[in-house]
Amino acid sequence: MNAPSVRRQTLTSSRSLLLLGVTLVLLPALLGFSEPVQAKEIIIRNKDFPQLKAKPDWLRVCRRDNPNDDSCFKKMFEETFPSIAKGIPEIGVQPFDPLRIESVQVSRGTGALSLSGGFKKLNVKGPSNTTVRRASLDFNAHTLSFDLEIPKLKIDAVYNLKGNVLLLPLVGDGDITMVLKDVKTSVTTKFSVRPLPEDAIFIEEMKVTFLVGGIRMHLDNLFQGNQVLGASLNLFLNQNANEVVAELRSDLESGLADIFTGLWNELFNKLPLKLWIS
Repeated sequence: MNAPSVRRQTLTSSRSLLLLGVTLVLLPALLGFSEPVQAKEIIIRNKDFPQLKAKPDWLRVCRRDNPNDDSCFKKMFEETFPSIAKGIPEIGVQPFDPLRIESVQVSRGTGALSLSGGFKKLNVKGPSNTTVRRASLDFNAHTLSFDLEIPKLKIDAVYNLKGNVLLLPLVGDGDITMVLKDVKTSVTTKFSVRPLPEDAIFIEEMKVTFLVGGIRMHLDNLFQGNQVLGASLNLFLNQNANEVVAELRSDLESGLADIFTGLWNELFNKLPLKLWIS
């Protein structure tokens, strides 16, 4: 199995439309865990960068025997978001807002969604406005979990697609804009402690569930610029957004697990435990 990455992935159309759905996401009345995604299959983009040598001001210290005491880990987790949003160049963490994805290829030939093609130059705005509703860390069980809420995500990209969506034809290439509102994501992980070279958290498995409160999308240049057909399909997609999301659910959750596993390893791998666990 080829290693997926945040910069370039070959995904089913399901993952793509809702990586247009943190991308149709997240990134999140749909539940159900995807199969675990092994972190070793994820390309860690900053693996050659050094770990932090000294504790930065934004890094809260928690107790190892009870890191959740007084919501310490939750506070530590949410206090990292401003730094992630602008990037942490000394450890190779790239800016999270906007989140930029080079390309996503689409290949799905069965079911209500039958599409081929892809998306390029994906630009996701809004992740830095994330609210951490819950976060928990357990060194005995080796579990790390969190619930996130994002009020609004805006995704811009260039698309090239051909196929059918809910049995209607879709042909076009041009710009696509998507807005997601009230995105909620729940993440559960299994982690190990690895010498990288200092001991740090390494996420091994991840499960993701999500809820999207509302979706609006618009595809330019459908059917070779036919305005009437293009307007009709855009109207149909927006009126049937819930059905589209339902069709994409399991693949989206798996796609989000791919993305989040890479993103959070890029952060936690570079935070030696001795800097934030006492």
